[in-house]
Amino acid sequence: FIGNIVSLKYLSQQVLSFGNSFEDKLEVLYITVSALARIETHQAVEKAISVLSHLGEVFSESHSEPGNIRLLIEQTKFMLSEYTDERLLNHKSMEDPSKIMAMKFLAKLELWTAVTKSSWQPLITMKMVQLSIEHGMSAMSPIGFTYYGMLIASLGDIREGCRYVRIGRKLLDGMGSKEVAGEVIAIGTQIMCFVEPVQATLECHVQGHTTAMAAGDTHGVMLNSACYIGSLFWAGTKLSVWRERYHLARRLMEEHDHMTFLAHISQWEENVSILMGTNDSNVSEIEGVKNVREGNPHASYTQALQEMYIKFMFREYEEMKVLAEKYYDFNLHTWTLLHIHTAHTFYSGLVSSWVFRKSKDAKWADRARKAKLLMTKWADCKWNFQNKLYLMEAEEAFCYKANGNAESLYEKALSSARKHRFIH
Repeated sequence: FIGNIVSLKYLSQQVLSFGNSFEDKLEVLYITVSALARIETHQAVEKAISVLSHLGEVFSESHSEPGNIRLLIEQTKFMLSEYTDERLLNHKSMEDPSKIMAMKFLAKLELWTAVTKSSWQPLITMKMVQLSIEHGMSAMSPIGFTYYGMLIASLGDIREGCRYVRIGRKLLDGMGSKEVAGEVIAIGTQIMCFVEPVQATLECHVQGHTTAMAAGDTHGVMLNSACYIGSLFWAGTKLSVWRERYHLARRLMEEHDHMTFLAHISQWEENVSILMGTNDSNVSEIEGVKNVREGNPHASYTQALQEMYIKFMFREYEEMKVLAEKYYDFNLHTWTLLHIHTAHTFYSGLVSSWVFRKSKDAKWADRARKAKLLMTKWADCKWNFQNKLYLMEAEEAFCYKANGNAESLYEKALSSARKHRFIH
């Protein structure tokens, strides 16, 4: 599916028309849906879900309601409670051909639903884990356990989340498919940012990029590139270095027509050009980027954060406040947790504190408080998050005119940032 997608659709239709059975058509359906995801991710999701229903794995909108998902999480936890790490790693192998193929479609859906239909993403994850327990481990199981680790981490249990991320990586090393290796590394690395210095995790994304490239997995390549660019920026890398690495990633995404990934990282380019005083970004003029920003709420949400961030950095209060209202209007519920989400929490918290000081509107104090509480949970990893928590606490103290305490906390934030190599 690296060539002409229109030709692929035509050729695959011939196979689908003359195939003797549904089973005969599955591999072609898999290739076609994978190719379609590059240009029409929403359509690829719907087609994959349709195929899964024919394989006996049925999903519906009612399943994605938060209450039902939480019930499913508890059921999955109960299933896993009987298994030690060693027992999971030595679990039987999956043999049922229909379940093996279902796992392949589910593995594709993990990332696709995360960026287009996030309320469904935990359903995909838990289906992969449950099929692995009930029918045995497949070459796709490492993806399921890695995303399950992310899900558990997003619910607040970072330690347990990292446990399943490590299990996913060990499964990959033991029997996983090269086809999913890049994605396993990318998602796993993002969760390890909550327990290890973010600067030390950057090389893992380089490894994930190389691994995915060798396997011909362009989605894995783009995912690692996008995660790397995001973490590189928030790790405090010099802007000139960041810009050089970003342009390599952008060129790759444009060459492979991966506009969804480019739309998610493109606002950084615009912000960095402003921070460096060049104002020479043209990425917003790319038609594919504009289309994704308009049609994908998660890309729009990321863009709103970046626009709010740059106004905050240049202390342009009125415009920042308008953008902050727009940012909070998204109110997107997600079951994912990536390192970029800590930037959302950090800057939305700082912005909210500033708006509260100026407006005295209690809703902004509540937003700042919630952001600080979330950062407190992550600050067990002192290297990455201690400096941010100190600054959020300092802003809170300043809001309530506890100036002596605020001054002490500002000094602690500066000291921690220097100690842990966050230079901007």
